[in-house]
Amino acid sequence: MISYIILFDHIPGGVVSMLMYLQLIESDDDKSKFEEIYRAYRGLMYHVAYARLQHEQDAEDVVHHVFVKIAENIKIIEPVSPRTKQLVVTMVNNRVTDIFRSRSRHPISSYDDKLQITPSLERNETDLLTECILQLPEQQQMVIWLKYVHGYSLREIAKLLGITLIWAQKIDQRAKKRLETLYREEGGTL
Repeated sequence: MISYIILFDHIPGGVVSMLMYLQLIESDDDKSKFEEIYRAYRGLMYHVAYARLQHEQDAEDVVHHVFVKIAENIKIIEPVSPRTKQLVVTMVNNRVTDIFRSRSRHPISSYDDKLQITPSLERNETDLLTECILQLPEQQQMVIWLKYVHGYSLREIAKLLGITLIWAQKIDQRAKKRLETLYREEGGTL
């Protein structure tokens, strides 16, 4: 039988998280093993994540992500041991590294329903290409913006916009074709 003493965890989110993790695990033996790992390493995992991220919520998110992975793979993870300790610390460090990679590749910015235009893309400027881009339909503007200004791949754009990859490719093709036409109509030369 599982002792739910861990539910009195003093770290924020401990009660809710523990119940969620236990629902991912089928056998009582695995639940007990998970509870031991949780009790033994949760504080250490948070400390390792916070030391690198310097942000409480981000550190909590990393710990949560790693515990979900542990719960999903509990059958192949050893009980509390130096090897398990090394494994969980490595998992935390890997997750933090993934976050840093993601942030460096795609800077975090606030979301707005309207297309975010940088000062260099203001309508009142005389830049012909910018004027042409701003004449495109909104979805085409977004694809051009995300792909050519922010460097997202079409696969990532499709995911961000909630569309298929094929549709993102079509939008990109149509946007480039329309942009070329608009640019020539406005007197631009290629």
